[in-house]
Amino acid sequence: MPVGLKNCPYGILLILAAICSSASPRLSAQSKELKSAALDLKKAVSRKDPEAFLEGFTAVLDTGERRAIKIAVDAYVSMARVLGTGVETSGEYYYLHSKAANAFKDAKGKYVTAEIEKIRKNKRADWRGRLLILDAACFKSDLDLEASCIEALDDKAPQIVRRSLHYLRRSKKVPIVEKMVERYVAIETKRPSGDAAEWERALLTFQSSLQQMLHVDLPAAVDWKNYVAARKDRADFFEPEKRGSARTALTLFGAAGTGKNICFILDVSGSMLSTDPAPRGADEATRRRTVVGDPARKGPREPPEERRRITRAKKELVRVVKALPSDVKFNLVSYSSDVDPWQEAMVKSSKGNKQEAGEYVEELRAEGVTVTDLALEEAFSDLSLDTIYLVTDGAPTHVGSSGQGDPEDSAQIVRAIHKRMKELNFLRDVRIFTLGFKGAKEEFLKRLSQDHGGRYVAIE
Repeated sequence: MPVGLKNCPYGILLILAAICSSASPRLSAQSKELKSAALDLKKAVSRKDPEAFLEGFTAVLDTGERRAIKIAVDAYVSMARVLGTGVETSGEYYYLHSKAANAFKDAKGKYVTAEIEKIRKNKRADWRGRLLILDAACFKSDLDLEASCIEALDDKAPQIVRRSLHYLRRSKKVPIVEKMVERYVAIETKRPSGDAAEWERALLTFQSSLQQMLHVDLPAAVDWKNYVAARKDRADFFEPEKRGSARTALTLFGAAGTGKNICFILDVSGSMLSTDPAPRGADEATRRRTVVGDPARKGPREPPEERRRITRAKKELVRVVKALPSDVKFNLVSYSSDVDPWQEAMVKSSKGNKQEAGEYVEELRAEGVTVTDLALEEAFSDLSLDTIYLVTDGAPTHVGSSGQGDPEDSAQIVRAIHKRMKELNFLRDVRIFTLGFKGAKEEFLKRLSQDHGGRYVAIE
């Protein structure tokens, strides 16, 4: 007998026994339910079975016990580690995460909110669990997503910081912008401990988020700090600037050149042989030049050779590559009916590499269809990638066009691209800038850039 009970009267012991006996059936039944669900969850992890895992995950939450939340989140962390974040498993990972976060919507029990908050505030735990909880706030109404994201800006895990920015950049509140800029400056001034590459991605996400919110391109955190401080009391704070932005010196068809590991993707399909008219404002001599035919011949003049789209794209790309800073790594991918990467992985912006890249570009010829989906997939195969510039003039297709309108398989490919990019980019935060010549599928390009932290530029 325990020491504390030695001196208890026998009658009291009987009463205590009766109370425990009457309460035990309910507690026991509930504990058995949780134990069984948790066991199923563990088995699903060992089998790497997302569907079985999600079934067990929901069953654990449905028990309503205090321990259920922690058991479910810990199991999710284990499953996420098993799947990993590679290209091959990105689809499974994204599916698992989305469904698990959504499952909290129906989580019942008086302990749910308190236990979720406990996990969210535990900075010593694996960041994957906090990420799940952060996204769960999208679905569970009694969780404050905005407040959680503001607090998450100070998280020690760059993945959590970046995820919070995905939500906060939809805000139209000046104090939130100020908080974002404050944290941006702090990280750029003194990088937190941990994975340097992941924190570099976080800085790029700060930049792209602020660009989307305030419609300006600024090169550094301190520039954003000064910009916000000067405009924070203005009624048009979130309106686009009427004057030109303070862009970085490097631009591709007007899109600011940023990023540390950049892949330039160039469409070299047959339609890129088309020529564009001279831009508005061009002098008369330039607009009246012709490439072929009798100069004395009457009728409309053909645009000069340098207005051919493939020629313009190659010239601009060579110029940008030559101007890349030495601390930037890059690669080139051209595509038409096939995908042709210049290198298997990113290379340094050395003089020799720039020269070889220029030679690669100059040799490109325009022909075939537009396998944009395969080109993007190829770019994402390099895990160091943080920025994409996609230059194209048409709709994604594998079969070509038979006349007016989009090719017959284009709509399906566009849907597949949006889905696949969400999967691949879920934890990587690669920014996608899209640049389209006249005739490009603008709706697709605008959404692609908007969804992935870049912007769309129409090439005139």
